[in-house]
Amino acid sequence: MKKVLFILFSLITSVVVAQTEENQATTTNGTITIEQDPRIPELINTHIDINKANNGKIAGWRVQIYNSSGTNSRTEAQNARKLFLSKYPDVGAYLIYQPPFFKIRVGDFRSKSEAYCFYKQLLPDFPVSYLISDQINYPKLQTKQEDETSDLDKLLEEVH
Repeated sequence: MKKVLFILFSLITSVVVAQTEENQATTTNGTITIEQDPRIPELINTHIDINKANNGKIAGWRVQIYNSSGTNSRTEAQNARKLFLSKYPDVGAYLIYQPPFFKIRVGDFRSKSEAYCFYKQLLPDFPVSYLISDQINYPKLQTKQEDETSDLDKLLEEVH
């Protein structure tokens, strides 16, 4: 297994080096003229306006771990949120009040399958949880350097 990964890693690095050397040899200065339909900037501005109206939210999925109404429901919801954050500090937990219910929803998942994988992890600690479609926060962007580091770390973990 280690030999296969080493050979694969060697081939990938040689292809990347070959591509960068090729690109450096053919780089020249020039002018680029873009001809586009005059309605495209209007569409882009409409898209920007829609995103601003959504207040940084997009359609996605969350896992609801608590839902109750009653005299102590707010305190119970806050306790459920604290318990969740103690076990999963890197995942967002949101207290929502939709009269008369207090709800705790966790995560910001783009797809139902991502939410389902996390839901399966939560079942032992939160057995009454379920998936729910919701408006989620935009995912955090990683810099290119963070992506390269994480890919390299993953590769090294597989080798060992």
